[in-house]
Amino acid sequence: MTTHNRVPDKAFLLQLQSRAGTAHGNVERQAEMRKQRLVLALFMVATLAGGALARPPHARAAEACFPETGFCIQGRFLDYWTANGGLARNGYPLSDERRERLEGGNEYTVQYFERVRLEYHPENPPPYDVLLGQFGRRVLRDHFNYDVTGYQATIAPVAPLPGQTRFPETGHNLGGGFLDYWQANGGLAQFGYPLTEAFEQYLPAAGRYTVQYFERARLEYHPENAAPYNILLGQFGRSALATADFLTGRFGTLYLTDPRVRELLGPPTSPPTPTQGATRTFERGRMIYKQVVPDAVGTIYVLCGDLQAGTVSHPRGEESFLDIPRLGGPTGGGPGPQPGLYEPGGGFGTVWRENNEVRDCLGYATSPEETAYPLTWQAFERGIILSVPDTGVADVLWREDEQWTRIRYAQFALPAR
Repeated sequence: MTTHNRVPDKAFLLQLQSRAGTAHGNVERQAEMRKQRLVLALFMVATLAGGALARPPHARAAEACFPETGFCIQGRFLDYWTANGGLARNGYPLSDERRERLEGGNEYTVQYFERVRLEYHPENPPPYDVLLGQFGRRVLRDHFNYDVTGYQATIAPVAPLPGQTRFPETGHNLGGGFLDYWQANGGLAQFGYPLTEAFEQYLPAAGRYTVQYFERARLEYHPENAAPYNILLGQFGRSALATADFLTGRFGTLYLTDPRVRELLGPPTSPPTPTQGATRTFERGRMIYKQVVPDAVGTIYVLCGDLQAGTVSHPRGEESFLDIPRLGGPTGGGPGPQPGLYEPGGGFGTVWRENNEVRDCLGYATSPEETAYPLTWQAFERGIILSVPDTGVADVLWREDEQWTRIRYAQFALPAR
């Protein structure tokens, strides 16, 4: 944003120099020289201030500040916010402008509001240089959580409906007031394609409303409001902002650039966290230990089945066991039925010996000892990511119900730093 400070013109500066050259006496000359230095200093301050603030998306000095949240809007974001329904449609600002890595892996300047995330795309000509955040699909998937069948049925293509516009790209129709709003406020460039038909959904703290999901928005029909505010954008800016704060580092890049990871795990519930871990390989899988309480208890994950690095696989019968003591016995265990095979010891051995299904799935250990290492992990709504530093590989574990009794896993290659 460029500020327009009043600065002295060239004629005024020359006038000061002339005065200094014709003054009578030392007192007048010194006074004029002080005045000239002051004017030049003001000129330099004004120039520096204008240059420092000349950055996108700030295009002008106007701003709107809101004591309700303590944040301001300015420049192109304020232009968009004002021209597209202002407070009623977009809500209050929840953040300052910030640089953020978005879905797809590129960084952009964004700002969060109660109902939207505005993104500045300098590669697009106005008015499409300001777009809504593209997380409609993620919000829709998280709405169904573990109801995979319900989610798949909702996004499944349907037949054309009379009087509506059908989009073959996603197989869904758009009509009525939602179509009018979509067309009048930027259409495909602003909202993307429809991901669902219009359907009823319970909105927390609001009730049941007719909604329709798009790639960049959720439109809601609010009959209690007078037009044009009877159609509003979904109010999930606050949860999206909380999610963004957790998506950092290589885990965050993996999550944002791989839609499969987002679908499996759901939103993050914590930041990446370093801890201590251990692993041991078996004939048909691995055990992984994640420390929870130092030198006491942790989580042991039993992973068995085919595993291919860098691809998504769906192996059979994985389980996890919570709060298993790792202490209480040698970690090496004893010899197996033949050379090169071993019975596991310690916490791994406890799980292995006391659970026939685990023992049958894993077989015997193929390493004489477990391997301890520093571990980074991050929790998500439906799973976790685990990774050993500098390996370039992440174990993604996800659950298909609300209990951590049955889990599935796959390995993914971490993006470069």
